[in-house]
Amino acid sequence: MLVLGISCYYHDSAVALVDDNEIRFAIHEERLSRVKHDARFPFLAIGRALQAAGIGGIVDIDRIVLYEDPRLKLRRLWDQAVEFWPRSARLLFEDIPRFWQLKQPEREIRARGYPGGIECSQHHRSHAASAFFTSPFERAVVVTLDGVGEYETATVHLGEGNRLTKIRSIHFPDSLGLFYSVFTHYLGFEVNEGEYKVMGLAPYGRPRFLDKLVGPVLRLAEDGAFGLNLRFFDFCSRQRHYSPALIRHLGIPPRRPNEPMTEAYQDLAASVQQALELAMANLLKPLIREFGTRDFCFAGGVALNCTANARMIRDLGIRSYIHPAAGDAGGALGAALQSAMRGRENGPCRRYELSPYLGVQYPDAVITATLGLNDVPYRKSNDIAEELADRLVAGNVVAIAQGRDEWGPRALGARSILADPRAPEMKDHLNAKIKFREEFRPFAPVVKEAAYGDWFETLGMASSPYMLYTHKALRAEQTGATTHVDGTSRVQTVSAAQNPYLYRILDAFERRTGVPVLINTSFNLRGEPIVSSPSDALKTFFASGIDCLALEDFLVEKTPEATAA
Repeated sequence: MLVLGISCYYHDSAVALVDDNEIRFAIHEERLSRVKHDARFPFLAIGRALQAAGIGGIVDIDRIVLYEDPRLKLRRLWDQAVEFWPRSARLLFEDIPRFWQLKQPEREIRARGYPGGIECSQHHRSHAASAFFTSPFERAVVVTLDGVGEYETATVHLGEGNRLTKIRSIHFPDSLGLFYSVFTHYLGFEVNEGEYKVMGLAPYGRPRFLDKLVGPVLRLAEDGAFGLNLRFFDFCSRQRHYSPALIRHLGIPPRRPNEPMTEAYQDLAASVQQALELAMANLLKPLIREFGTRDFCFAGGVALNCTANARMIRDLGIRSYIHPAAGDAGGALGAALQSAMRGRENGPCRRYELSPYLGVQYPDAVITATLGLNDVPYRKSNDIAEELADRLVAGNVVAIAQGRDEWGPRALGARSILADPRAPEMKDHLNAKIKFREEFRPFAPVVKEAAYGDWFETLGMASSPYMLYTHKALRAEQTGATTHVDGTSRVQTVSAAQNPYLYRILDAFERRTGVPVLINTSFNLRGEPIVSSPSDALKTFFASGIDCLALEDFLVEKTPEATAA
């Protein structure tokens, strides 16, 4: 049976295709449409999924599952409009009619001639399934945290065998995801994009606003629940979700996007980050006692907060599993998996093996045709790993586009920019000349899995393949460009089996330098999605200061004329 999961209409539309035995395909729509955080119905991604499955059309899909229930979400919007009237007038007269007219995925599916069954999962159920059914655990507590789904902003499920049982939930407007996003905006960053920046900025500050946040703004209960003081928030406004009362309470004005990043804003970021971590720990401690386990799965956008994820392991001694597309895009996979697992609840424990490389792979013929049509000089390398290692040692920045697209928001060595991690100045060079982004933002290291514990804190894990935790750097003097101001790094481990192409580059670099670590950052420029196709890769390559580009085994280098331009 082929099951297609779809996530769309909020942010990061995506699709995932599974059968009875494996995950066949998964990709974000933005990779194909080239629209950052594309929320539209994922026509392009569906087309690629059908192509990957080798089937004639959407009519050959047995079942389509939506990652949330549009009718239930519409009901929540109506309830919100009633509860907050008259401040909710825009919601009632603009947003709800627009939702009814434009955000009906079943209508889009039927319009394409699909005659089969269409199901609706629920938002947090999809998140929970995406993590538990790909996890190593037979029994675990599954915690989902995000902005808001239909009504829920957090859920706790008990996962046992092939069964997920919801234990409790927290509803809108009480939300850790919204709490963090409100302060993302307050600090001058874009919501649903800038949360990473808040996390990266936090180590530069001191949490001196913490007492103003935990208690007055974010309330934590003894049973693990949390709530927001609505005096400080306005979730009916389109311009901002904080009220004037929050500005008065904090005593510092909101930062405009282009204003300097002062010490006060660094301290606010540190306080927001620590408040999130305290709330998460407060939630988990009673669950450890209640269910007698320290095995946890996490999903939802909050699960992409690497610093908080690591702290939960250090402070509470839990074992943690997070699947790489923990945000809304990953709901497409969770929706498909929870449907595919139906009927197996009482059977032998079943898990879907997960690789992060689930997207499109472009054959050599497409690569050479793209290069030829664009009149780009290239040559095929006899040993691309050795050549790239030579350039990395020489201080060059190289980009690679090989294999299938990564699943999730982070580049994991399929569409990556690589550089030498040893010199701290490389971080500034990459931020200024390659990525065109804020100077405080850190870069992640990729390390050979066998060397993981020699170079980084392992947090008790044998591997860390998805860049979902911050690890203390053990040899910071040799990994200066990937060691953040707090001495941690957002590590990716890689083995020869997981990604042989990337592993060979690491191995060749280690033989030259003794360092089995490289900088690995996403192959995109600021404000753009990660590249997918050879054409995308060429555009980004020539628009940046990247020195050379490897498309599989084909090497492209900039001519002096191109560099001057």
